Amino acid sequence: MAIKLGVEVGQLRVVSGVRQERTACLGTFEQPGSLFQRRDRGRLFVVIELTGDALGRDVLYEELVRLAGTTYYDTPGSITAGLRAALRAVNARLLHENRGLSPGEGRLAGISCAVLRGNDLYVAQAGPALVHVARQGQVLTFPDNPLPLDWLSEGPTAPLGRQRTVNVRFFHCTVQPGDVILLAQPTWARQLRPPQIAEAVVYTGVAQAMSNLQALAGQDEAAALIVEITGTLEGAPQARPRAEPIPRRPRRRRVRAAEAEPQEIPTRQKPATERGIAARLGRLDLSAKLSSAGRGLLAVLALILDGLRRLLVRILPGREKVTPKRARPARARKATPGTSSPLVVWMAAAIPIIIILLVVGMYWRQGSNRQAEFAELLTQAQNEYDLAKANEGNTTAAREYYKQALDLTTRALAMRENDPTAQDLRDQAQKALDKIDRVYRLYDLTPLHTYAEPGSVPGRVIADGQDIFVLDRGTGRVYQHVFNELGRDLQETIVIVQKGQAVDGAATGDLIDMAWRPDGGDHHRGSLLILDGNGRLLEYDPIFGTVVARPLGGLDLWRSPQAVSTYFDQTKTNFYILDTGLNQILKYVPTDELYNEAPVGYVTADDVDLGGAVDMAINGYVYVLYGDGRVQKLYLGQPEAFALSGLADPLADPSAIFTANHGNTVEYLYVADAGNRRILRLNKDGSFVRQFRAADDQAFAQIRGVFVDEAASQPKLFVVSENRLYAFDIPPESSTE
Repeated sequence: MAIKLGVEVGQLRVVSGVRQERTACLGTFEQPGSLFQRRDRGRLFVVIELTGDALGRDVLYEELVRLAGTTYYDTPGSITAGLRAALRAVNARLLHENRGLSPGEGRLAGISCAVLRGNDLYVAQAGPALVHVARQGQVLTFPDNPLPLDWLSEGPTAPLGRQRTVNVRFFHCTVQPGDVILLAQPTWARQLRPPQIAEAVVYTGVAQAMSNLQALAGQDEAAALIVEITGTLEGAPQARPRAEPIPRRPRRRRVRAAEAEPQEIPTRQKPATERGIAARLGRLDLSAKLSSAGRGLLAVLALILDGLRRLLVRILPGREKVTPKRARPARARKATPGTSSPLVVWMAAAIPIIIILLVVGMYWRQGSNRQAEFAELLTQAQNEYDLAKANEGNTTAAREYYKQALDLTTRALAMRENDPTAQDLRDQAQKALDKIDRVYRLYDLTPLHTYAEPGSVPGRVIADGQDIFVLDRGTGRVYQHVFNELGRDLQETIVIVQKGQAVDGAATGDLIDMAWRPDGGDHHRGSLLILDGNGRLLEYDPIFGTVVARPLGGLDLWRSPQAVSTYFDQTKTNFYILDTGLNQILKYVPTDELYNEAPVGYVTADDVDLGGAVDMAINGYVYVLYGDGRVQKLYLGQPEAFALSGLADPLADPSAIFTANHGNTVEYLYVADAGNRRILRLNKDGSFVRQFRAADDQAFAQIRGVFVDEAASQPKLFVVSENRLYAFDIPPESSTE
């Protein structure tokens, strides 16, 4: 049985810590009923925040909320068309209210409208606005990166009542039973953190959620709509009361002699064709079938057909129970063969044809509605694109318009994926957005190698000349790939070491991480250092293809080794272990090329917290990458000034960081931003330079490793994502494609 979604709604308004009965700034609407009702427009929820004096504000609130509701349901076309019209109507009313007033005297507004249809939630916002969707484990926020609250701003976030152009921001998500939608006035809602919202409203019930939010409001003025999604099973059998027969008083009658032994008169037999038609008509439930498939006029016609079905069942001979009658003496009646009315038979045969025509009409109407919705999405996308072109001098505004255009064309293409107009508009918006965000889009990205072994989790990647090394922690293997002479394809792939392999008489343990030891000083050729969980350092010589185990000192200090790195200081190569459990970076200085002496703690500052660190890179400075998107820069164990800047979107679930570990062979920092499916290039002060994204977004869905060879004649970037290894040439800085 399907789950039918319902809602439980609470309206909260708090002033100076006291809950108010009047909630003029909030509104909930249901689609007005009509015999010839248009398609389902869902339930509408509205929250408005006005600036200005309290005097007369509630009256204007009520007018604006009512105006938004009536305009939405009276506007034909798609849901987004109705929402856009509603927000424009509110803006027009405010402009009329503010006529003749200076900009600082008029009333301005921020508005959030949400439409719930089935399990789809459509959100439209203009001006300062916030909507949260809370569910177990997460809180979705629309917009996801709220800008600072500014009632005097212009462009995409301008409040209503300030300019004639209405910049509507659209969002969409799906909901399920247990989710809670929170539409709140933004001045107060911006103070709430997602964990507070989740704790206040998820699985608490609407009444308790309102009390919790009132407590969070304290003495602040606050208003919010709380919409809890509920679910009931559709199609559950309902017990019907059995009708009890009304007892009748028996009529007294005189029994004649001829009636002493009553006889049952034989029922006339029906022709087989009539019995079949009547039985089939009796089994048809036309109203139920068509009501679920088509709505409005089709449902009305279905009711008419259902009445016709009942009429035909009564007319045609069927399996109705015939009450035996008492026989009375009469002369024998000559049996006559049953006959059927030609009109009735024709009507019975015509019913399936009528049903087919109605269903065809229903699908034609649905197709017409989808075409109208598609055209509306495309029109809106073109409008957003035109606004972006008109605001190219304002990068922030143009970027928001391009993002809206891209979102709208994506939704349109979900309806008609091969439409050339929508595809062209999407590509133009994406290209313009890439230019603003300094994106180099990687086309025809073909994997060099796919790690198909069960349980593979490839990650760290290191390249040296024609050799590429990849550590697969899932299978406990280190692979060596060798480029062909053209440097485009692999000519050889071997496993150089794996978990359980005997090296110098002892089994290899879990492979934690690896780093490259460059040639220099007393070390005459480069080698690969692999940290073994059993406390050994495995060293691989790619020239001779040999693996030897090197002892490590200070194993008793280890707590939770996370990553390793090396740094060549012009005389020797030091080896480093990032130990998050120890909250320290262990520094090993070689003695006779061995790291058997106890390490020293590199971090000397008390305020450095390595909890949550996932990777590090060293070039004289130590750069520590954290899973929450932070990067900390250290020098001689002390924090250095460093700040990520110029990023339109912050890091999300970063997984790796890279720079050269010797000399200045790599000019930049590179960060694998797995959550945003991109590789970032940064200056070493944290300022953003550019980013690399795959044209096929899935290619960078799970980035785990990055390595860059900037010193080669053709600089190359290596990426490990999911279970694939990629390599591509780095274009000159001026390139955009």
